[in-house]
Parts: sequence; C-alpha cells; structure tokens
Amino acid sequence: MHVFTVGYEGCDIDHFTRSLKKQGIELVADLRKNPLSRKKGFSKNRLAAALQERRIDYLHLPDLGVPAEWRKKAKAGEITRARMFHDYARKILPRGQASLERLQELLQTKEVALLCYEADAEDCHRSFVARDLKARAQRGFKIHHLLIPPPARRRIF
Repeated sequence: MHVFTVGYEGCDIDHFTRSLKKQGIELVADLRKNPLSRKKGFSKNRLAAALQERRIDYLHLPDLGVPAEWRKKAKAGEITRARMFHDYARKILPRGQASLERLQELLQTKEVALLCYEADAEDCHRSFVARDLKARAQRGFKIHHLLIPPPARRRIF
C-alpha cells in the first residue's frame, strides 16, 4: 500500500490535473483548513470541478489542516515552522483521527494524493499526515511525494 502527496505551488490547474491523471491518482484529499487559494483554479469548488473533469474524486478534510493563525504567526516570524509542525503533530493529528481512519480505508481501494499548497512536502503538514498513515499501516507502506514540474513552454523563435 502507498500514498501520494502533492503541492500545487507553481502549477496551473490544467497541467496539475493532467499530471495527477497521468500518475493514476483517483482521489485528491485536500488537507487545507480553509480550501481557498489566490491561485486561479485551486479554491475548493473550482478544484473539485477540474478534478472531476479528469474523473478524479475530491475530498476536503479540514480537521487535518493547519489553523490560519498558526500560519500567520510562522510567516510573521513569531513562531518557527519547526514549532508549528511540532504543535501540529501534537495537537491537530490526534484530533483528526476520524479523517485519518477514513483515509486509511480509502487507501485500500484508491490511489490517493494528499494535497496542500507547498511544492516541497517536507515544508508542509501533509508529510506528517503521510507518516501517520504509514505508522498505522502494515509493512511495505510507501510514501511518494509527487513533484509536478511546470509545463513545457514552446518557443516560437
């Protein structure tokens, strides 16, 4: 068994969904607390619709998201990202047991990608969710962090 993680940083929605389909992803589990994005196409409803066009299911799991106030404090330098992730593992993951169990069940039958913004999974809470799922699983569980390169640009000159 395995799980994928993916961030949409630097991507456009069409290239992103096409890349997920090529990887065989059947379900995107959105781990953002508030599934809004300034990046066109990546807010909850538009993202779900774009995924559905590629026959990829969408599931929002807000209880596994990082609270906005924590992200703001980290961005302002009031807390370190390491502290934010420590608090996430200690406070948020234990409260998200129902969602973690649901993901465990879905992983039995679907190719699932855990979604958040950051391209680098190690700079994102989704890596903690993936490691938690791995710890719950039988031997042989693998985590695959997908890196979606920007689309190739055609040169006209």
